[in-house]
Amino acid sequence: RGFTVQEMCDQCVGNQHSSDKGRMMPVHYGSRKLNFHTISSPLGTQLPHAAGAAYTIKQQGREDTCVVCYFGDGAASEGDFHGALNFAATLSCPVIFF
Repeated sequence: RGFTVQEMCDQCVGNQHSSDKGRMMPVHYGSRKLNFHTISSPLGTQLPHAAGAAYTIKQQGREDTCVVCYFGDGAASEGDFHGALNFAATLSCPVIFF
């Protein structure tokens, strides 16, 4: 929604028109103006970030916003998974782990 095919291609090849100016890994799409972060290559490291971002949203009182974090079965066996779920649950963070 709002991220054009051209922007995706620019980020994929890391050219001068890319919003990250070619400093990101291929297929790690992100957009500051559309409020979505890039993915993380190592397994599970995005999970605590999601819990922290959701906690920030909660502290700011933004009730119409939540964080969605996608991960696979490999990430679910990492220690970051358990820590992130613990923080998200005990702090009542607006986050969906999917």
